[in-house]
Amino acid sequence: MSKFFLPTKVIFEKEGVLKNKELFNLGKRAFIVTSPSSLMNGSLEDVTTVLKKLSIEYSIYSKIAQNPSVEQIDEVSKLAREFSPDFIIGIGGGSPLDSSKAVAVLCAEKNLKAQDLFDSKFEKCLPIVAIPTTCGTGSEVTPYSILTLKTIENKKSFTSELIFPKIAIVDYKYLLTLPYNVIVNTLFDALSHVIEGYLSKASDNIIEAYAKKALELFESSKDNLKENALKEADLEKFAWISLIGGIIIAQTGTLIVHPLGYNFTYYHDIPHGRANAILLSSFLKLENKYLKEEVNFVLNCMGFDSIDEFSEFVRFFVNDSIPNLTSDKIEYYAKRALESKNVANLRHSISLEEMIDVLKGSVE
Repeated sequence: MSKFFLPTKVIFEKEGVLKNKELFNLGKRAFIVTSPSSLMNGSLEDVTTVLKKLSIEYSIYSKIAQNPSVEQIDEVSKLAREFSPDFIIGIGGGSPLDSSKAVAVLCAEKNLKAQDLFDSKFEKCLPIVAIPTTCGTGSEVTPYSILTLKTIENKKSFTSELIFPKIAIVDYKYLLTLPYNVIVNTLFDALSHVIEGYLSKASDNIIEAYAKKALELFESSKDNLKENALKEADLEKFAWISLIGGIIIAQTGTLIVHPLGYNFTYYHDIPHGRANAILLSSFLKLENKYLKEEVNFVLNCMGFDSIDEFSEFVRFFVNDSIPNLTSDKIEYYAKRALESKNVANLRHSISLEEMIDVLKGSVE
């Protein structure tokens, strides 16, 4: 059995916001959720230009943190509710886009707080326009929102078909101003989405076709990425990889790389995509025990002859970020990941010892 559901209208086009202003006709008042980076890449200026032309009133919250907490979401939602928007616009990387989804629900469900979202019992959500400005999240086409909970010292996601953005506008020109390290970090997040989604038990022929294309796009630009010699055409490919990765995980979810990586992000302040990159090679070694043909497919599409060759490539980018973990920390992180709902997406069972081995192999 296969299932595929993507209710989001997707526009992939340079100058996509300015060329598709009619898509913003979703009401008379828009609340914009973003971060300071949107002030530098031109995305916020494009959006406000369009809103002014359409005579749509707007209010902007531009201080979303890198890993937004439920407390910050409650703060933003209070401001949004006071503005009474008809729709929400999220601009930025995963943090602003995921935050925009939470705010969209809390503006429609005024009796709820951010903490309540994890029960996923809400029934309403304002329309969302999602405009990604990095090449990693894929949140513009997913039904997920990931927030930080200090009470559990970790990230946690809530899921609902209601929070699929109504419109996604992907314009790779916003990547032109991204620092190289941000491109690297977010691209490896997208790559992990593609790989984890393809290896998921929910994978099918549709997912394989998407994954093949994304991995081949990565192969064609990986040398330029390593040499820090990226051209505009490479950034366009990275935007596609990010979008495709989001489409894939919207159908499959992610596997253990994500919950393991959340520990690196929460406790060691390692950016999410970089944390995933540290774990990917060791994860593939585990999967190779159970899914040798599928792992070979992944490696071949990326242009690598072996997991070791892929590992060497990834280590070039992340070697100085690998955390120094005690055996107690490794076991603690492994146990936390084993409790994650992501484990159910694997095609095979996994023991605590195997989870520990994945972590050990990543940090040694």
